[in-house]
Amino acid sequence: MNAERALASLRRLGLSDYEARAYTALLAVGQLTPAEVSRAANIPYTKVYEVLRRLERKGWVLAVSRSPLVYAPVRPEEALSRLRREFEGVLSEAAAALRALEEEGAGVALAGVYVLRSFEALARATRGLAADAGELLVVASDPRLLGVLEPLLPGKRVRGLLEAGIQPPGHGEWRRAQILLALDMVVADREKLLLHFGLLSRRGGLSGVLVSDGEIAGAAASYFERMWEIAGAG
Repeated sequence: MNAERALASLRRLGLSDYEARAYTALLAVGQLTPAEVSRAANIPYTKVYEVLRRLERKGWVLAVSRSPLVYAPVRPEEALSRLRREFEGVLSEAAAALRALEEEGAGVALAGVYVLRSFEALARATRGLAADAGELLVVASDPRLLGVLEPLLPGKRVRGLLEAGIQPPGHGEWRRAQILLALDMVVADREKLLLHFGLLSRRGGLSGVLVSDGEIAGAAASYFERMWEIAGAG
């Protein structure tokens, strides 16, 4: 049982099956020739030399004699300590490289963007967005979107802009947009944004996107506020 656990742990640390078996065989005995490692670990003799050389390069074993060739295991604490230092070095280099890349991009960061390839997918996303929100800002040119939203509006703070000809829902404060609306938009709590391409999307094709990013949703909310002011001034 202990041997199997040790082998599994070594494999998770990146050793191959032959490497793990060779190291545990050496650890159990202390010092072995390649032929003895081959027999003890059940490794083909044609492969055992290369296995031991790889273990030596990785810092798990030492050649304590060259004539005859004899290997001994490095103590587990020492091997693991070296591995930890190497991994911490890799993490530090990766962190530095990623910070530099972020700075080169002038602060550009990836947002969670989910493509909605049908109206059915958009409707599911809309329900999830609205159900969890306390405040909704809505721009609607497609009555289908309002049909999805309307049952979820009571109990929430709602403001919306509607294109001419669309009936407002019974809950919320609504104004008529004075321009032709190219996109439907739902901003939830100024943290998440849903865009519906409406008439811009091809029939049966791409329907919209869901953006889970506070900065982008906040920018959309600011755009909504400006449109809200314009609609109120008319």
